[in-house]
Amino acid sequence: LFIKKYFEAYGYYLLFPDIEGKEYGSMIMSKIPLSGGAFPNMDFIPSRVMYGKFSFFNKDMEIVGIYVPSRDASESKLKRKKLFLRSLLGALQKSNASNQRIVCGDFNVLEPSHNPYYSFFQDWEYDFYRQLSKHQLSDAWRFLHQSKQEYSWMGRTGDGYRYDHCFISNSLLSATKNSFYLHEPRLKKLSDHSALVIELHV
Repeated sequence: LFIKKYFEAYGYYLLFPDIEGKEYGSMIMSKIPLSGGAFPNMDFIPSRVMYGKFSFFNKDMEIVGIYVPSRDASESKLKRKKLFLRSLLGALQKSNASNQRIVCGDFNVLEPSHNPYYSFFQDWEYDFYRQLSKHQLSDAWRFLHQSKQEYSWMGRTGDGYRYDHCFISNSLLSATKNSFYLHEPRLKKLSDHSALVIELHV
C-alpha cells in the first residue's frame, strides 16, 4: 500500500491487486488513464496477473502484467509454478485478445535457446515461452536482438538468467523501435532484477 500511495501522489494511475496473506502481486503503473483489474479467467493466484486497458492517440491498447512464481527443487514450488503457468495460458486462450496487446513482467521462465542452457529447467517451463506465439505474441527484445545474450537476474554464483520479458502482439512488432535492459536498479540493489525498457512508436 505504501508504494501505491507514493506513486498516486505523483500522479500515476495504478492497478493494484487484492492480496491474501503473504502472497505477492503484480502492479501496473501508468501516466495515462487506464481501467482494469484482475485478468479474467485467471483461476490460480489471480493477484499475480493484472490487466489494463488504455487509449493512446485514439488506439485502444491492452497490457497484462505478470509475476510468475519462482521455482526451486521442491515439489511444492514446482507444482505451484506449473499450475500458475497452466492457468495463465488458459486465461489467455479464453480472453478476447486484441491485436494491440502487451504482456510483460517477471516470467521466471527462460527462452529455449537461452545461453547458458540450464538443465534443471523442465520442458513445461520452456514450453510456456513457446506457447505464447500461439496467441500471436512475440518477444519484443528478442525481435530486435536476434543473437545477443543479456541477463536480467544474476544468481549467487554469477550465472545469468533472462527472466524478464515483454511479449507484444505481432501487429506491434513493426512499431518496436528500441528495447534494452536497464541494470541500474539491480546494481544499486533497489531490486534483484534489472528493468526492461520497450519503446513503441504507435
